[in-house]
Amino acid sequence: MKRLLAGGMLMALAILVWAWAQYNPGPTLAQLSELRQLASRFENVEAAKAAGYAQFGECMSSSQGAQGIHFSNQALIDDPRLDVMRPELLMYEPRTDGSLRLIGVEYLVFQKAWHDVGNKAVPVLLGQEFVLNTSLLPQPFYALHVWVWQYNPLGLFANWNPLVLCPKPGAQGKGEDHAHR
Repeated sequence: MKRLLAGGMLMALAILVWAWAQYNPGPTLAQLSELRQLASRFENVEAAKAAGYAQFGECMSSSQGAQGIHFSNQALIDDPRLDVMRPELLMYEPRTDGSLRLIGVEYLVFQKAWHDVGNKAVPVLLGQEFVLNTSLLPQPFYALHVWVWQYNPLGLFANWNPLVLCPKPGAQGKGEDHAHR
C-alpha cells in the first residue's frame, strides 16, 4: 500500500512539473527573431535618441561582466504596462573609438507601480520572471535583460554578460576595439 501511495505521489509530482513547464513557456524562436528585428532599428544610437531614449549613466560593469551603457525611455518606464516589443531600456557596448554597439534590451517596471495597478505576481515576459533590484535606484524595480545582439554564455536572460566590456579610461583611440571577439 505504501509503495502504491509513493508511486501515486511521484506521478502527481511529475504531472505538476509538466503543468508548470506548460504554464511557464520560454520564448519561441519567432518571438526572439521579432524582438531582434525590432531592436535592429536601434543599432544606430541616434535612432534610439530620436525615438525618445536617452543615456542613463555610464558603462555598468561588475565582477560577473558588464551590461554596457543603458539608454532609457522615460515614457515607457513611467507606464507600468510591459510590452515585449517596447523595451524600456536599450543596452550598448562602448567601443574604444567612442562608438556604441547595440547588445541587448532591458525591461523595467517599478515594483510599487506594478502592484498598484493590480498585479499580484512578479512580472513575466518571454516566459521569464523579472528580477527585483532594491539597491540601484531610489525605489525597488523589476528588471529583465535580454541579450538579443550579444551572445551571453551565462544565458539569454542573465543580468551580466562576461563578453561585454567597459573600456578602461584612457583606452580611447588606442585600437583596442573589442567588438569582434
